Amino acid sequence: MFARVASFEGGDTEKLREMNEQRMQSGESGMPEGVKRILVLNDEGANRRLFITFFESEDALRAAESQFAAMGDEVREDVRGRRTGIDVYQVVFDDQA
Repeated sequence: MFARVASFEGGDTEKLREMNEQRMQSGESGMPEGVKRILVLNDEGANRRLFITFFESEDALRAAESQFAAMGDEVREDVRGRRTGIDVYQVVFDDQA
């Protein structure tokens, strides 16, 4: 399994939550094909976030990059924040206890 970690600064966490709830209610995740799981971590005091997206393979992760780029165009920067980095990791251990 592989994880794509995108870091952001700024943005509006509450509006992001609202957008996510609307997508869930409509039945559309808006996520690229091949996504197995999504985890969003928020540091409210520093107004920054990590979006961790899990894929079964590195090929699936790489195939989704163009869709992630399009998502950046769909969500305004004042909502999503300014992307400060993207990293890819191989998941060595995952215990969902």
